[in-house]
Amino acid sequence: MASRGVSTLKFVGTVSLGLLTGLSYTLSTLTVPSLLNLPSASSASRAFDYLISTAKTHLLSLTTVSASSFFLAYLLSPRAQRHPYLLYTTLLVAGSRLVTSDLVCPYLFIAKSSAPSSPSASAAAARQKRKQEKKDQAHMEASYEVLGASELQTDKTDSDESPSDEEAAQINGERVRTEVEGFLKKQTVQTAISGLGFLMAVIGIWGDGAAQAFYSDVVVVKV
Repeated sequence: MASRGVSTLKFVGTVSLGLLTGLSYTLSTLTVPSLLNLPSASSASRAFDYLISTAKTHLLSLTTVSASSFFLAYLLSPRAQRHPYLLYTTLLVAGSRLVTSDLVCPYLFIAKSSAPSSPSASAAAARQKRKQEKKDQAHMEASYEVLGASELQTDKTDSDESPSDEEAAQINGERVRTEVEGFLKKQTVQTAISGLGFLMAVIGIWGDGAAQAFYSDVVVVKV
């Protein structure tokens, strides 16, 4: 009964690790690069925010299931059958998660850019600039009321109806590209690490089956 439970854990861990590798490969080769070809920074930013929130949920779930299954299989196996590949595969799966974790390495794959690093800072600077412009405009209205009060009022209305600097500063194309490329690099590394773990798990399961078959043949011959 215990050996059957261990075999089930190995199977679940291998399937989960295969799905994790496939998902990371799809993100790094197909999905994420397509965001760089979108026509505007706003559409790319919205698509990237939705993609990263959904992808992180699935990646975390598959990583947890796979690592837990291999680790439990290692603990529940008899001492003579505790093959090291189970522990190595667990470490590789956990390592692939650490690569993409913002808590462990938030700036590992993020390239430096001259674009503003914080949208809130850019927005605050834009608001300060607009306040100063309004003060200057009010001073000009008070000083040159006779010369062009109506013209200044028209210019003020047009400027209020135009897109604000704050909205433009919140979505910066260079910043979006930097974030997308950083996420792409993380997924590429995770694909390599999880793929190595998947290969090790497949070879290990095949070795377990071959060893069990050999043991059964030996027992039959002795009988």
